[in-house]
Amino acid sequence: MKLLFAVLLALPVLITCQIADLHQYALDAFKLLDMNADGNIQRNEVDHYFVVYDTNHDGQISRHEYTVHVTEQYGHDPQLNHLLHSLYDGLDTNGDHHLTHVDYDNLYAKADSNSNGVVNQVEFTTFFEAAVHAATGR
Repeated sequence: MKLLFAVLLALPVLITCQIADLHQYALDAFKLLDMNADGNIQRNEVDHYFVVYDTNHDGQISRHEYTVHVTEQYGHDPQLNHLLHSLYDGLDTNGDHHLTHVDYDNLYAKADSNSNGVVNQVEFTTFFEAAVHAATGR
């Protein structure tokens, strides 16, 4: 799910910026994820980003795949890695130590608070900010 991607991608940046920047970062992430710029994130838009992290194309994102991808982007930082792993574990909704389409489906359903099949900007920013606060304890 692109929501998952956004939260996973955003954490390294959010650790280095002020929490006051969180809402603006959520808005920017929404724009990135809304690939067709229609004001909503559809489930198929999220699937695009699943492939980015699933580097061995086995249908699941391992913690290792995610860590390698983020480390290549942001460098190695023990504090960052600890937070990334905490976030990853929280997003692993079924507790199988892999992020799968089932996890993406569960997270998408949580973000789609009005259950209309799409995630609008308000739903996304609310979900995004809550997920970051839960992962970082801020």
